[in-house]
Parts: sequence; structure tokens; C-alpha cells
Amino acid sequence: MDIDANTACEWAAANPLLEDQRMFFERTIQRVVSRHFEGQSPVRFRVTSTKVEKKPRREHPRNWTAFWVRIAIHDAMYAEALGMPSVEIDIAAPEQLGPEAVETIDLLGAPARVYSLHRIAGEKLRAYLTSLPEYRKKMGGGERLFRVKDLYDLTRILRARPLTDHAFWKKVGAEFQRACQSRLVDCQELSTFTQDWRTAQKIYESDPLLRSISFREAEVALTSIARLLEAEKIIPVDFPLQ
Repeated sequence: MDIDANTACEWAAANPLLEDQRMFFERTIQRVVSRHFEGQSPVRFRVTSTKVEKKPRREHPRNWTAFWVRIAIHDAMYAEALGMPSVEIDIAAPEQLGPEAVETIDLLGAPARVYSLHRIAGEKLRAYLTSLPEYRKKMGGGERLFRVKDLYDLTRILRARPLTDHAFWKKVGAEFQRACQSRLVDCQELSTFTQDWRTAQKIYESDPLLRSISFREAEVALTSIARLLEAEKIIPVDFPLQ
């Protein structure tokens, strides 16, 4: 299970020191997870340690420092087991969100605040671009493996919410613009998404977890989404370095 979170912009502004943020997360996560386990009947799990590290360890030059959380848990059902994997959570640096980007769902009887599907789609479009050569060059970073899983996920979203759902995709476009602005990601047209497309295809088709959706379907999905963004004048977007 991939567990991601965001630092709230308002909270980060009120607590600007990263070490204060790190210590808050470490204390609070230890307390609330322990409280949850202790409320279960019977009590099976116990938090043995919580560690929060800055990611990257050196502060990001653009204040995009994230946090990596590792929660070590003891399971009474396997009391003799050693070296059990920790629960890991990525907490991303603050990002601006639209008014409907977060919604509350019922998760096993407890309320959980999660990204709406249109925010997820917008962020996956942005995330794929951040792995491509133009963005890596712009930000002075090294090469990164193309995030082809985002293409797979976008295709699944398109299956569930076709482009005829104009209200949904209009919200996707708005969140895509916000997400790009947060990380200074440029997007001119479809060709921005299809940089070194043969490499993307090779990586996609070599991943057995993506075989339920063909690369061809993912290509058609991305093309149709990008064409919609163009038609709705959501792209081009350009955010120069300052």
C-alpha cells in the first residue's frame, strides 16, 4: 500500500522551521497511531518507534523539502518475528489545492480526508511530466525513471470517467494547473507528454504489473486527455524559474 500525505500550506506557514515540523510529525504520529492500536480489542499491535526524516536530507533550495516517516510496529501474533518491515509514509511539501480537491470518505468506520479523483488525475499528469527530460534539465536534476505507472492510472481513471464528463475533466484541468504551478512544471502541448516516447513504451511494457492495460490504450488515453487540455486552453502553461 502506497501511503502519501501533504503538509498543509497554512500549517507550514505558521510553522516555517523544518525541524519544528519534523518533531511535530514524529510526536503526533507516534501518539495517534498508539492511541488507535490501544483502542482495539484485543490489542494486537504496539508502536515500537517512529522516525521522521527530511527528504532530501539537505533542505531543498526551493523549499520543497518533504518528510519520510517510518513506523516500526510489534505484532503480538508474531511475537518472535524480527526485522518486520516498517510502515512508511511520504509527506510531500506544501501544495496549493482547489476548493474541492479534498473530500472525506468512510474508511473502515473512520472518516478519512483524501484527494478527490479529479485532484489525483491532475496530479498524475503533473507527476509524469516531472520525470521527463525537459523538466529534469530545467530543474538541474539528474535522470529519473519515467513514471509510466501514472499513465496506467490515468487510463483507469478515463475508463471510469470518460471525457464526456465535462465537469469532471474541467476540475482535472484546474488541479493540473495548480499542481504544475506548485512545482514550476511547464507544459506546451501533447508533445511535452510524449518526450522520448519509445523509452516510455519500453519501460511500460517491461512492467508485469501494468499488463492489464496495454501501452496502446494508455497512449490513446493520454493523447485524448492532452487534446482536451489544449482545447479547453488549460495548456500551454509556463512557469519560469525565478
